[in-house]
Amino acid sequence: MHIFIHIGDHKTGTTSIQAFLRSHAEELRSAGIYVPVSGTNSLTSGHHNLAFQLNGDPRWNPDYGGMDELLDELRRCRLSQVVISSEDFCLLVDHPMGLKKLESALLQQGYALSWLMFLRRVDDFSESCYCEMRRYTRYRLRFGYPGFAFVALLLGKYREKYFDYNAFASRWRRLSSSPIHFYDYDEAVQGEGVLSRFMEAIHAPPALLAGSLTQPFLNKKNDRILRRYRRLFRPLLMARFHSRNARLLEG
Repeated sequence: MHIFIHIGDHKTGTTSIQAFLRSHAEELRSAGIYVPVSGTNSLTSGHHNLAFQLNGDPRWNPDYGGMDELLDELRRCRLSQVVISSEDFCLLVDHPMGLKKLESALLQQGYALSWLMFLRRVDDFSESCYCEMRRYTRYRLRFGYPGFAFVALLLGKYREKYFDYNAFASRWRRLSSSPIHFYDYDEAVQGEGVLSRFMEAIHAPPALLAGSLTQPFLNKKNDRILRRYRRLFRPLLMARFHSRNARLLEG
């Protein structure tokens, strides 16, 4: 059995991918691809509860299942491919015990494992990530977007969010023996679509995508919040990170 684990990143079409996987689980099963239920916390969600457990996140709810329940479910599966998805899996790069627990548990069962991740152009990603963090009270964002962007420029990350994708990739590869595959979010959006690119990565039949392609949309509220800072921070972020990030995607 080969298990594909989609680890994000945030703000790269993950919600659409996860909703598609859950709502088309039967069609995917008929194509030989299994989408586990354990570790999900709603009928359309990804496997966020599993990620919460491995990250030590207080949102972990044992009623929705975790590692033990997932392993039991996989033992009953007779299909050759499995796909699991949560953008919070990418946070395991800073929770190495959780990452190793997940990987070792799957490898010990004799499963093969691949990590999948979409990466977005850093200036767009920075703005989307900031606006997403503003929604949650557990993130205290001092000095607004300028403070957020200065920390990212200085450290290559803000808390657990990496803007230096090479640093993320190097750390992940030191922690995991399984291959990680990176995909260009922006290239996919301009081409066949993120969902189509994802389905190609997990070897799903293209016919399953009929009528299901999604397009990104501009959040006008976020646009108003950030408009005044763009002339300064977008060029700085691109100069600091873009060339090296692009080489990671190309290589």
